[in-house]
Amino acid sequence: MSKLKGAYGSIEEILKKSFDRERSTSKFFESVQKGNSFSLDSLSSESYQTGLEAASSILNIRSGLPQEQNFGIQESIRKAFGKEGIKESKIGGHPDFDYLADTDALKNGFNVSLFIDIKGSTKLGVTYSAETVFLIKNAIIRAAIETIQAFDGHVHRIMGDAVLAFFRSNKKARNAAIDAINCGTYIVQVMNEVVKPYFEDQGIEDDVGIRIGIDYGEKENVIWGMYGYSGASEVTATSFYVDIAAKLQQRAPKNRVLLGQSIKELLDLPEDILEIRHVQSKGERVKKEFVEPNYLDANGNRINYKQYVLNHEKYIALLPSPATDNILENIKITACLKDNKNAPTKFTYFPCAEVIKKSLGIDFKVNFKLPQQELNTEFFVKFRVKNTGNEAKEAAENSGNHETLVLAQTLDGCNFKAKQWEDTCYLGLHFMYISVLDKNKKVLLGEECFGIYIGDPLLEID
Repeated sequence: MSKLKGAYGSIEEILKKSFDRERSTSKFFESVQKGNSFSLDSLSSESYQTGLEAASSILNIRSGLPQEQNFGIQESIRKAFGKEGIKESKIGGHPDFDYLADTDALKNGFNVSLFIDIKGSTKLGVTYSAETVFLIKNAIIRAAIETIQAFDGHVHRIMGDAVLAFFRSNKKARNAAIDAINCGTYIVQVMNEVVKPYFEDQGIEDDVGIRIGIDYGEKENVIWGMYGYSGASEVTATSFYVDIAAKLQQRAPKNRVLLGQSIKELLDLPEDILEIRHVQSKGERVKKEFVEPNYLDANGNRINYKQYVLNHEKYIALLPSPATDNILENIKITACLKDNKNAPTKFTYFPCAEVIKKSLGIDFKVNFKLPQQELNTEFFVKFRVKNTGNEAKEAAENSGNHETLVLAQTLDGCNFKAKQWEDTCYLGLHFMYISVLDKNKKVLLGEECFGIYIGDPLLEID
């Protein structure tokens, strides 16, 4: 499954420019080499000032100046997913429940919890100075915070080298779940493509990584309220599913996302993008299907709450990722949401960005470029639909999967286009595979995969 191409640059391109900006101005990182410890006291007066300014540039701790986002990536991420504006919410209680502060009131409200922590951070303190460890951990945490905000998440708490975030995107549960999963995936990609290679360049141990756990609690199973008392309090969510998200984070593989059963069922996520967690035990690879400890319920039965490792490579390939300059290798796909085939476009759908109503249909428009051809040369676009989930399986033979060949149109023998209408029928994450064929049905370009979440976007409105 190849990466979908968009118009905003790859994740690496989006992030690395900002990371390299910090590198180019920083003398501070020059001392972060294996076996070397940084100390401001060891610098001469001139180099002290240079190092201090560089450290301030990275950490944004200049006296009297507001903290700026470390990576400057939020705008790019939001644009790639069709989100408007910039999120600037403060850390603390969720804005939806601020009114509960200094009260004894309790309120039910759904929540998607995302826990992230830094794996291997303790070992850093053995090798590096406290200043250097702070810089390394803060770089990761700040990248995570900005990515959380980019996906409409709310940073609830920072706990040492861990971050807890809540997602309630416009009070829509399925969109909040999608935002949280996309956020976790992007944070992993930041680690893989930008942070990890950058740290390796600086000689920082390869053990440094992250672990992410995500789960969903529906309205009836989550209570919001104020813990403590006035002046020493916090409004937060209490739920089995918040606790499970924390356990998932603790057990997630390095630089991977571990999902709970509840969020998997909410979106009816397909097995295509999920894996069973395994651990090494006594030299053997042991399957861990359930969250541990596997508690007993009130009737003495095992809960058997399932956990799923998100297949990072497969899922990241579905998310908006940008065009390269070599358009000969790319297919540009636009998905226009309409009430019916002949109706005006309601809005453009960005892949895997949100859930769409079953009542809408999708007009897929494809543009691609080939070397100059004779005008009478025929090329075809193959639209291959793969539906997933229980509704599709129960409602239609072969889950309604099908494919259609459409003759591409051109005016200049170089730029081509084609389109295909598809109805939305079943809850779940579904895939449209698009490829370009010649007249002999030989594949020239593709297959590109476009992911679509379908369901009721209005589920859980408070």
